[in-house]
Amino acid sequence: MLTAPGRGQNCCFSAYLALKTAFYSFSGSKQALIKRLLEPSTWLETLYKPSLVFLLFNGLLALGSPVSAQEARQVLGALRDAYPDKITALAFRDGDWSILVNGKVFYWAEGRMLDAENRDRPEAFAAYWFPRYPEEIPPVRRLSAEERRELNRFIERRESKADLRYPGFIQALWGMRTLHEAHHTVRTTSFLGHQFPIHPGILDHLGEIERELSAAAESNAALARWIDDLSTVGGYVWRDIAGSANRSMHSYGIAVDFIPADYGGKHVYWRWSRDYLKEWWAIPISQRYRIPPAVVTAFEKRGFIWGAKWRLFDQMHFEYRPELIMLRDSQVHGRTVSGG
Repeated sequence: MLTAPGRGQNCCFSAYLALKTAFYSFSGSKQALIKRLLEPSTWLETLYKPSLVFLLFNGLLALGSPVSAQEARQVLGALRDAYPDKITALAFRDGDWSILVNGKVFYWAEGRMLDAENRDRPEAFAAYWFPRYPEEIPPVRRLSAEERRELNRFIERRESKADLRYPGFIQALWGMRTLHEAHHTVRTTSFLGHQFPIHPGILDHLGEIERELSAAAESNAALARWIDDLSTVGGYVWRDIAGSANRSMHSYGIAVDFIPADYGGKHVYWRWSRDYLKEWWAIPISQRYRIPPAVVTAFEKRGFIWGAKWRLFDQMHFEYRPELIMLRDSQVHGRTVSGG
């Protein structure tokens, strides 16, 4: 019969629970270390050999601080604020930060956004993309040899289709789980004289943007010319991101592409430029296709981000990611993103 734990045994249980809580804040080799430390043969032995209690505490010290905890609260808080009609109940549960998305629990899992059914296999999924979206297009610069290798490794991993994110999260947010469901969800809208299908959840935003741009074009000749020169405006289309295992935001109906009659010899999309330029990432901003600032401002005010601000640039592309605008503004302007 087991006796009541003594002082050393209480320390053991404290370390054990701390390790179990920390498990989902780490990945890779650190998770493997935690698994070894959590094996019954390790922690049960410490019940009767208090000198081994230090093994667990040393394990915790070797791991270092889980820096993702603060990031988890920030990002999940921004998601809750960005989609208040869909996301609720930001809370720390089962050893990790989590949110309810239309009634279903999703855990942070180092940015992987996993539900309970998939939480025990984080190695199967890549993290979602929650970068700090910049206010301006980042300056172009030459990359060091190590930076080039890092960028190439990222692209190779992506194009080998090893970048799969768990689709359950975004599908819980927007639906569109199947082609059939998507076709029955999207609505055709008219925007600046062009018709295209889009998710109904962003129709009001597009209506506000159109009214703002139409009014501004009356006194902004460059904006008026850009609107007149548009050949196509694209929205929903069922497809994956080129060179990726993940579905495009277009396939959820929350992305818009602006295609002019003529790009004027400018660079538009990183993959197209990569086909014939070795250092495509160093293309000067002046040689890239630019959308008028009034358009960018109008979209960003409604929660859209512009692909021209990515290193893997996509000059014609906007997608609805209001959480990234909120995260940016909370840092740049000191605005509060709720975290609890």
